[in-house]
Amino acid sequence: MDKMKKGDLEKFRKNYKADTKGEIMISMGTCGIAAGGDAVYKIFQEELKNNGLEESVRLKKTGCLGMCFCEPNMVVKIEGMPEILYGNVDEKAAHSIVSEHIIKKNILNNYVIFMPSKDTGRNIFNDREA
Repeated sequence: MDKMKKGDLEKFRKNYKADTKGEIMISMGTCGIAAGGDAVYKIFQEELKNNGLEESVRLKKTGCLGMCFCEPNMVVKIEGMPEILYGNVDEKAAHSIVSEHIIKKNILNNYVIFMPSKDTGRNIFNDREA
């Protein structure tokens, strides 16, 4: 692989973002794995593949999100929707998140741990405008 040159990283970032319509980050810290995060990750892999979404929705593993009380938890970022932190995600929730949130653009309130308030419009994870 060639060395990156000045400007290559910015091109990569633009292309990376342009290719995706969303991202799912599953907490895979020790507590996440102990609560079943690895099994939930596999379900999302299958669901995204079965629905033809594996190219447009990136599935990522992340470390602890600091919400151990509601493991397995995850952040779902879908174009045109607020970032949502879902918790207590089991097999049923994983299937529903793909079919309802990702495909139909409906937030699953029963699993929401945190989402930005409508009055601020702020991004919950890095405090930028939504």
